[in-house]
Amino acid sequence: MDSGSWILRNILKLRDEVEHMEQWQNLIMEGKFKMKNFYGAFLKQIQQVEWRGLLVSNYTRPRAVFTLWLACHKRLATKERLEKFGVHTDQKCEFCECSENIQHLFFECRYTKEVWSKVLHWLNVKHQAKGWDQELAWLGKVCRSKNWRSSSVKAAIAETVYALWMQRNDKVFQKDYRDTHIVQRIIDTIVNRIWVYPKYREKIARMIVV
Repeated sequence: MDSGSWILRNILKLRDEVEHMEQWQNLIMEGKFKMKNFYGAFLKQIQQVEWRGLLVSNYTRPRAVFTLWLACHKRLATKERLEKFGVHTDQKCEFCECSENIQHLFFECRYTKEVWSKVLHWLNVKHQAKGWDQELAWLGKVCRSKNWRSSSVKAAIAETVYALWMQRNDKVFQKDYRDTHIVQRIIDTIVNRIWVYPKYREKIARMIVV
C-alpha cells in the first residue's frame, strides 16, 4: 500500500470515516444510493466560510474568480509567502515601501486603497476599505443575497483583486510598469460581463450614463 498514489492512500484513509457517518448509514438504511444525495449530505459536514458567497454565481471572468479563490485561501505567491517557502527576495511592496503581504497588498497599500475607493464610488457603495479579514467579513454579508448590489459587488471584488495582482506581477518583472487605466479597465470588464444578463442591463446603462 505504501507504493500506492497519494490520492489513493488518502481516499482509503477516509473509508472508515465515511462508514461511520450518519448520512452514509441513512443511505444504507434506505436501500439505495445516489451520489448526488451523498455529496450534498457530505457538504453539510463541512464548515462554511463567510466568503463562500463571493465565488458562487459570480458573473465575472473565471480567471478572476480563481484568483479571488486563491486570495481568500491566502495562497497567492506574495513576497511574504515566498519567503516562507525559502524563496529569498526583497520584501517591499511594488507600489510603496511597506512589506508585502496579502493584508497590505490588497487593502492597506495607499495605491490599492485608491483603486478600491474609485471602483466602490462607481458602484455607489459607501464603504472604506480596511484589512483583508475585515473586508472578507463585510463582503460575505453584502453578497448573501441575489440582488443587483450583491452581483455587482461580487464582480467588482473579483476583477479588482485580479487586476491588482496582475499589475503587481507586471511590476515585479517590468520595474517601470504602471497601468494608469486600471480602474477604467476594471469597470469596463464588469460592464461587459454583466451586460449579457438582460435583468441587469438597465442598471448598467444608468451607471454608464452617470
